[in-house]
Amino acid sequence: MGRLQDKVIIITGALGGQGQIAVRRFLEEGARVVASDRAADAAGDVATLMAEQPERLAYLGGDICGDDLPGQLVATAVERFGRLDVLYTNHGMMVGKPFLETTMGEFDALIATNLRAPFALSLHAARAMAASGGGVIIHNSSVGGIVGFPTMAAYGASKGGLAQLARSMATDLAEHGIRVNAICPGVVDTPMPRRYVGDVGEEERTAAFDAMAGMHLLKRLARPEEIVNVVVFLASDEASFMTGAVIPVDGGLTAI
Repeated sequence: MGRLQDKVIIITGALGGQGQIAVRRFLEEGARVVASDRAADAAGDVATLMAEQPERLAYLGGDICGDDLPGQLVATAVERFGRLDVLYTNHGMMVGKPFLETTMGEFDALIATNLRAPFALSLHAARAMAASGGGVIIHNSSVGGIVGFPTMAAYGASKGGLAQLARSMATDLAEHGIRVNAICPGVVDTPMPRRYVGDVGEEERTAAFDAMAGMHLLKRLARPEEIVNVVVFLASDEASFMTGAVIPVDGGLTAI
């Protein structure tokens, strides 16, 4: 039996580099999964896994910032698999701009995606979990929500808010048997940092990635599975005494 045997899990941002690995790992650990992302239909590994294991994996696409999708995801989990045990809010967006150049539209989009949407989804999920005896909520924050970085004021505010949301939710939901934690990854080798670096020359791109790697004590970027390993642990009963924690998974970046 897997560490998440028969647990029902919602994961957002499921078609991203880290999300696809999370979906696969959760299934390998015995979970049943409702995956979600912006695309109307599943793609990549998630589409392959749906074809292989249609009885254990469902996909629901749409705008997580809209009013409808958060409730639909929870309803799908309950209707398809009978309950909801774990919510992993893995979606997110990044804007890197000097503070004086950041627009209010960019700030609002970051808050809507990185903070408001997890709040709304958590409300629906926690109500379902409380009705069935408890569960686990895991928010994907960032080291940018713990320490300050240049050009990251708006992003850091959204991710810092998400970390604090996890702490505050934990205090409210403990009596309902719901554990809430946040992880704060360092820079992960996924498409997101590549989009952040942008369309530059090879020499400039190499220098940018060397600089990002150099911020970590381990002098490299994280592999996506190294982040997902921590999520699997937090979702499992092995982490039964952990709630209200904000956990750096950052190769030592916040220790410097």
